[in-house]
Amino acid sequence: MSAPIDVVLEVGLNADIKRGIDYYTENMVLALSEVDSRNRYLMFSYFYRDYESKRARLPNPPGKNFARLAARFPDSLVERLDVRWGLPLVDKLLLRGRKFDVYHMLPGGRLPHLSRAKTVVTFYDLMDETHPAHGVPDPGRRIAAPLTYDRARRADHIVATGETAKKDLIRFYGLPEEKITVLTTGVDLKRFHPVDDRAERARVRARYGLPERYVMAIGPFTPPQRTNTDSVLRAYAQLVRDGRAADCRFVCVGGVSPHLKDLLALAQTLGIGDRVSTTGYVAIEDLAAVYAMADAVVHPTSITGFGYGLEPLACGTPFITSNLPGVLESVGGVALAVPPQDVAAVRDALARVIAEPALRAQMREKGLKRAAGYSYPSIAARLSALYERLAAQGRT
Repeated sequence: MSAPIDVVLEVGLNADIKRGIDYYTENMVLALSEVDSRNRYLMFSYFYRDYESKRARLPNPPGKNFARLAARFPDSLVERLDVRWGLPLVDKLLLRGRKFDVYHMLPGGRLPHLSRAKTVVTFYDLMDETHPAHGVPDPGRRIAAPLTYDRARRADHIVATGETAKKDLIRFYGLPEEKITVLTTGVDLKRFHPVDDRAERARVRARYGLPERYVMAIGPFTPPQRTNTDSVLRAYAQLVRDGRAADCRFVCVGGVSPHLKDLLALAQTLGIGDRVSTTGYVAIEDLAAVYAMADAVVHPTSITGFGYGLEPLACGTPFITSNLPGVLESVGGVALAVPPQDVAAVRDALARVIAEPALRAQMREKGLKRAAGYSYPSIAARLSALYERLAAQGRT
């Protein structure tokens, strides 16, 4: 058996609050600690503002083969001096001369210049290229995000979280197929599961002011095409006018933002303001119950990405989403799939879920089975094997 290897896992913490990508990172790190007690891991990050609070957010796995290092250093300087100019700040200064075999940027970010290790970057989607801020996608000819292209080009290996993300990396950046390994995102089955306990449901319902029956959209609601909740509200308004919404209300789940305020204003304009509410930010420990009590989660995203919907499926909640290939990789055949921003299609899917208990029961059963196939430990075991394979290449 070969010797244990040393892996640096870069964990980005520059955002002020945890986002979905942060929970993915934490879940993957904890799963690695569960399946790999042999190799040595260093949780690494660098930031300057709110140093103490961000340092406390670094994943802290229980395994003795896991350590943590948080450097107080502005990421803007790393971008300028290391990423753009090639000065090895991270390698020589922030990592303090440590020796390691693999450096993996779990949440994306900016790839530093490293001389002693194989580098890995995870890509969840290529949204900057598939949905550029200006103009239309131009595969192979125009790069919308030069820093994203830079880290994809310089990385020794890329982890794509779905086949669609892999195809986009090849199509837009011309990367060789053998450079990319598909390792999907997962779902934390210990946290997301059906919640049938009446007392727990009552507690969460009271805490967030949830109605007895509701369908829900979950943020973040920016950029708007992430959720297309404006189209969903228009679809729901048609059901209300036609008398097909029954007693089912609409709930926006997520922290207050300018776009969420715009959505609530739109609800008023559509004449459904009294039937639409928001929870504000929902604590992660309460989210399973919020999912489980909903008639459906409605998320017809225009952004292709693997894993949309695994959380509600794990809670037994019907899921309505878009028919994009990257989305259907995880929920195809289980969710109701509609074209993004197609108000009539969203309306008809909502009407079915609201009116048909048998359909909800069928979707619940299928969803639970599908989610069970995406546990983090099984994915982490494949990631650990990838590290060992890359480290062996580096030693030859």
